[in-house]
Amino acid sequence: METTVLEKLVKKPINIALLLLGFMAFGCKTGKTVVSKSGSGLDYKVQKLFEKSYFEANKQKVLNNNEKALELYLKSLEINPESHPAMYQVAKLHYQLDKYEDALYWAEKSVKTTNVFNHWYSGQLAQFYNKFGKYALSADVFAQMVANEPEVRHNYTESASQYFNAKEYDKAIKMLELMQKRFGVELESSSRLEYVYTKFGQKDKAVEVMEELAASDKNNIQYMGFLAETYLSAGLETKAIKTLNEVIALEPSTGKAYYALYTIYSQKGSKELAISNLKEAFKYYDLSLQQKLQAVSSYFSDINSSVAIKDEMFAFGDILVEKYPTNIEPYLFQADISGTAMDYLGARSHVRRALTIDKTDYKVWGKLISLNVRLGDDKQQVVDTEEALEMFPNITEIYIAKGYSHLNLEQFNDAIDITEQGLDVAIDKTDKTELMLCQASAYDQLNNYKKSEDLFEKILKISPYNSTVLNNYSFSLAERKENLDKADSLINLALKLEPSNPFFLDTKAWILYGMKDYDAALKLLDKCMEIDPKNPEYYILAKEIFLTLGNQTLANSMQLEIDELTKR
Repeated sequence: METTVLEKLVKKPINIALLLLGFMAFGCKTGKTVVSKSGSGLDYKVQKLFEKSYFEANKQKVLNNNEKALELYLKSLEINPESHPAMYQVAKLHYQLDKYEDALYWAEKSVKTTNVFNHWYSGQLAQFYNKFGKYALSADVFAQMVANEPEVRHNYTESASQYFNAKEYDKAIKMLELMQKRFGVELESSSRLEYVYTKFGQKDKAVEVMEELAASDKNNIQYMGFLAETYLSAGLETKAIKTLNEVIALEPSTGKAYYALYTIYSQKGSKELAISNLKEAFKYYDLSLQQKLQAVSSYFSDINSSVAIKDEMFAFGDILVEKYPTNIEPYLFQADISGTAMDYLGARSHVRRALTIDKTDYKVWGKLISLNVRLGDDKQQVVDTEEALEMFPNITEIYIAKGYSHLNLEQFNDAIDITEQGLDVAIDKTDKTELMLCQASAYDQLNNYKKSEDLFEKILKISPYNSTVLNNYSFSLAERKENLDKADSLINLALKLEPSNPFFLDTKAWILYGMKDYDAALKLLDKCMEIDPKNPEYYILAKEIFLTLGNQTLANSMQLEIDELTKR
């Protein structure tokens, strides 16, 4: 279960003392306080010299001339060695200048030599002790501050925190109990006591403390929530569930209570109860949208194996859209559900709804482009990428997607034009490779083989082990039955990188076909059909080989396969 904010506060070694450093600058501003003789009995002339040095030091400190200020404060101490305000400032400046040993010396001296308790001096010393890991000493100073300022609450908590850091748990507990004796049972001391007892292995005591807190205000659902967490930490699951249900009875719109029940039931493997409570949690705003999305993400893996889970996921999506109609995340969540369920048309419709809310977030366009590719909808891709480029002219991915859509639509010159525009903005090597590869394919289809080969060679200089480039270059040569030796060397390198890629094996078969090694070509095509049985390209080449061999029966058999795979 998540660590509560209060637990995190308890874990921190010291916090109020850190704030003291900021207040210290204002502790001794007035002339009367600063120039106190502290019973030094200085005569008039010496006193004037002290005041001159001290006030000049203050001036330099205000100007952030810390080294000069320190020098002048030390000079004032030479004149009046009993000036506690000067000791305080010297300690503070040493600390700011990272001269920690000197800082600690003067901080101790300012406290030990003064006859009257001073909140600022003691607070500074406690902070320094904490800084140097002297937690027990820090705790003792805060304990002295408690004795002198019994109405200042943070002195108790800081003392307890430092005793805890010093592993003096009994003293930490006694200080917190003293706090409760002074102020009564309340959240700050109770939560810290619960934490100490839990860390100390006394879970029954931790439970007792939080039960007492909850009993102090039976209608306080926050206290009951902390009690439920304590029950869970102590392994009292049944009591935790009962308490959470009591919270819901008091305040039915407490989404966090439902969420806590979801967590408990999820860990118990009670899926139906877990989902039921999570669905309730989704209805309320005390649980953030991101927390809700994170919680439900674990169910994505079950969408295609459980109709019930898939239906529940769509129900979650509907709740989120209802509760957050102006946020894009619920619509993208619905798109992810549909996409995981392989309903790409449905997914795309949800993404389009997200775009009606916010067209300035590129992740929405990225999802749309990806879904267009999934659907093979090149015409729509051209339209969508055109609009996307108006908003994001520097994103290379859009140029690549648009280029390949033009290529698939046999709009080869358009493919070349848009990828050329993409190359003007591309920085990444991979993006440049994709753009030039699209161009090379377009030139190949335009029978401008000189241009396509130049591009293939240029790409291989940038990325010599790009298996897709090696395959496409090889296939371009094999299909034309030109320079088959080079084509063979290219595809052999690609197959070393990806030996089971059916597209690469198909290219190798084309080369063998061009070399008239028909048996070897057919063996490779058999392997392709075994790996990727629904791709008609392998059967088309096999049919051509059988016709070349004069085997009409097997050619007809391949045609039947082609017809089956390409029928609408």
